[in-house]
Amino acid sequence: MARKESRYRKYLDKPVFTRMRVLIILSILFIVITIYEVLVAGFNIFQAMGSILIGLLVGIVVSRKYHLSWDSESQQVVSNIDWIGAVIFVLYIIFMIGRSVVVGYWVHGTAYFGIIFAITAGVMIGRLVGTRHTINKIREDLRKIRESLT
Repeated sequence: MARKESRYRKYLDKPVFTRMRVLIILSILFIVITIYEVLVAGFNIFQAMGSILIGLLVGIVVSRKYHLSWDSESQQVVSNIDWIGAVIFVLYIIFMIGRSVVVGYWVHGTAYFGIIFAITAGVMIGRLVGTRHTINKIREDLRKIRESLT
């Protein structure tokens, strides 16, 4: 039986599609871990929500790390890292390392792991949201161009 192709798959270069799939899997994994920390380990739900929101904001900014563009030859969205993406990547690495140090300074025990997992979940979701937004923007621009030509 043939597998149904998603509405995004035909527009995405294989590495972009694979990255999106990995982000979805990691997002689900870290959300499940965060929910476990809240329900079983006694992590405060307000800290969890706040941490996810912080991670979401960072993830949306970090999603700009890869410059997505339309390749007219392959008729797909392709990605590459430009100099802005490289700067964002370096800042992201600093944030990920500094996150553990800063959180570890202020919080200990269950809350420490809960905040780390919640921030990571938010970052993954934010990257997914930012990348998807850019892909939709490219598709919309393409649609407008095609309409103007006809």
